[in-house]
Amino acid sequence: MVKNEIIGVVTDPGSSLTPEAARSRGVMVLDPTVPLEPQYRRMLEHYDRLLSLHASPLLCPMHETATQAAAELTDRVRVVNTTLGSAGLGAAALRAAEWIARGADEIETLRELERLGREGRFYLLTQDLDQLVKNRMLPALAGRFGRALGLWALIGLEKGRFQSPKPVREGKVLSTLIGLLKRQFGSQRLRVRATLGEVSPQLRDEVKQALERELHLEAGSLAPMDPVARMRVGDRALAVFAYPVPAS
Repeated sequence: MVKNEIIGVVTDPGSSLTPEAARSRGVMVLDPTVPLEPQYRRMLEHYDRLLSLHASPLLCPMHETATQAAAELTDRVRVVNTTLGSAGLGAAALRAAEWIARGADEIETLRELERLGREGRFYLLTQDLDQLVKNRMLPALAGRFGRALGLWALIGLEKGRFQSPKPVREGKVLSTLIGLLKRQFGSQRLRVRATLGEVSPQLRDEVKQALERELHLEAGSLAPMDPVARMRVGDRALAVFAYPVPAS
């Protein structure tokens, strides 16, 4: 690495960032439907080096695909396992671009991403229990029992791996989520990114209002949930990633 290199931040659609939204924040999004190596080479016409950020390999094969594509570009492309996914991966990509825009070098940016993975918290809630059963994330009997009671499943993410689902009653979805975040972060200033599947406009508004009302937000955003997450946990789902922001 050379000081004052121009570093580009790259991610994939599993970040829940559209190419347009990402571009406006200094992030490039790979197109997984076409070969990745030519995409990297085109990006390297404008940057000295690239940080290519992806979800945990335990959640999505994109990290492995990117590693293979960058095999002949390892001196200029660093493929990073963020240990995150969905809302968390998007938050990491945006934070990396912000960090670099402030003048941070590659090592400093990677340290900040490691902090997000260490201090941040990711929670996913889904009502689509059939999809969890299909993907062997929930026993069939638990799925039938949960459907009969109208339960949601709460899933945490630790060290890049989904934790065992826990049942949540429909009327307790937001209070459970907010309670977990408040116990974890207390009065710390937070950045929160939420992604939502096919949930009602009412629930979308309630999520936004609850996050703004109950947490000490420095910034927050809502976005459609990425197709990678929806394939794993179904359409009727929401994911939230929160991380503390140190005082300036």
